[in-house]
Amino acid sequence: MRDLITNDVSTCVGCNRCIRVCPVESANIAYSDGREIRVKTDPTQCIACGACIDACQHQSRDFYDDTDRFLADLAAGKAISMFVAPANYTNGENWSRLLTWLRQKGVRKIYDVSLGADICTWAHIRYIQKEKPRSVITQPCPAIVNYVLIHNHSLLPYLSPVHSPMLCTAVYMKKYEGINDKIAALSPCIAKTHEFDATGYVEYNVTLKRLYEYIQRHRISLPMQETGFDHAESALGILYPMPGGLKENVELYLGKELRIDKSEGTDNVYKALEAFAGQSKEYLPAIFDVLNCLEGCNLGTACIHERDMFEVNSIMDAARRDVLQSRGKEDFDALFEGYDSALSLNDFIRKYTTLNSRQRSVTNDQIQRAFTELGKETEVDQKFDCSACGSDTCYGMARKIALGLNIAKNCIKKVHDDVTKEHDAVVELSTTNLTNIKDILADITEIKQLSDGITQSVTGVNTAIEQYNRMATEIDRIARQINIISLNASVEAARAGEHGKTFAVIAGEVRNLAHSSKNTVSETAQITEQARESIKGINATVERISVEVGKAFNNITGISERTQEAIAAGVDGGGNNWAM
Repeated sequence: MRDLITNDVSTCVGCNRCIRVCPVESANIAYSDGREIRVKTDPTQCIACGACIDACQHQSRDFYDDTDRFLADLAAGKAISMFVAPANYTNGENWSRLLTWLRQKGVRKIYDVSLGADICTWAHIRYIQKEKPRSVITQPCPAIVNYVLIHNHSLLPYLSPVHSPMLCTAVYMKKYEGINDKIAALSPCIAKTHEFDATGYVEYNVTLKRLYEYIQRHRISLPMQETGFDHAESALGILYPMPGGLKENVELYLGKELRIDKSEGTDNVYKALEAFAGQSKEYLPAIFDVLNCLEGCNLGTACIHERDMFEVNSIMDAARRDVLQSRGKEDFDALFEGYDSALSLNDFIRKYTTLNSRQRSVTNDQIQRAFTELGKETEVDQKFDCSACGSDTCYGMARKIALGLNIAKNCIKKVHDDVTKEHDAVVELSTTNLTNIKDILADITEIKQLSDGITQSVTGVNTAIEQYNRMATEIDRIARQINIISLNASVEAARAGEHGKTFAVIAGEVRNLAHSSKNTVSETAQITEQARESIKGINATVERISVEVGKAFNNITGISERTQEAIAAGVDGGGNNWAM
């Protein structure tokens, strides 16, 4: 089965909108690329419902179709005929001018799918009348068929075997009109490609969206000439693209003879199908008319979406009134009688082949381990159910984690709790650091006081040295005086002769004492000069220490103040209530 949904993960922001709208649990896989959370598709699980494309706000999701190949083959001269879905009436400016342009491009025959819708209604009624099934799920919508064939095989016995209106048109063109060209469909639906590939009647799924984008991109002006179909609609088949369109067509012929329930929209129809599968047969309707798109095919997955539902419904209502005013019940009965004689019911019956995709299952233990990974141990946490991860419930998220479809990092509650824990740890660490900073401040203060004491002590030493210098100077002066006196005494002793010898000895000793004092003072001066130089060095070192200690004191004081502010702000912030 072709992968129809494009997935540009480079633009994905992990917002989980695609997961939230997808009706299939296993079609999207959330993962981390190391920095960001991304979501990719699993093409084996995707039913091409298109919900993710509408939901994506970041151009990460888009789709493939066959428009480019169709136009290239036309240009190459290949024989191609075409049928056009009734949604063409409600998309674009002028559908009849578009048909003219297509013919000019080389399309040989163009049929209206309203014809195939009338055949589809006839085939459903005849099938029910002949086989008398207890209940039938209609299948004009290929996304519904994909869901049954891939994900819910229990619904297969109820899935109508009657071809969709488009396939009924293709069968009619080939088997009853003898058209051997390749068949192209102008459709409003992405998933029709899967239907065409599975049945083999249609070569190209040309979507309205892509065709009109091509016209706009190449600035093509449609021709003014209007043309119609090679075969016009016959009854109310034009209403098929509306919600309940098949129901209205069946009731046109059978009235309220059969109970027909309906459901549409990805938010509703797949839940309804699950309920259908589990419901007692006695409560099931004769026909369950289902559509993937909420407003039907007129606003389908591959439509232009330029008109809202009110404009679309107005166009459809005008078409309904035109048909009902121009034809009566007898005309519709005659139409079916003509089909009875001209058509074979078996030509419009389809056989289905289930797709054996990888079916995933998990145990309750695996789910509980996933809850543990999410940090959700209590019942309250396990039912937080914010849906931010894309799952409706925390249980659904845990199940997806266990299945390998999502990651715990994608749970906003877990991320919040983890951030809160980290915040608390940072506050605790900051508080511890603040205590350490205060201790360091006390130590630095003590060092600063010691440095100041050293400075004062060195200053005292300088003062003492100055006093000592003054004393040494005085001693030197006294020594000089003593030396003079001793010289004078020696002179007098020499004059005294023998009687002065003793006095001469004393004078010599006094002179020696003077010389010794002078030498001592000289040595003291040298030592004092050395002490002064050392003290200068000590003073310079102490001054540098004082400056650096002051800087450190100011820096650590600033850090302490900022840490206190951060702790105060953190505690306030951490105490706020968190709301999803």
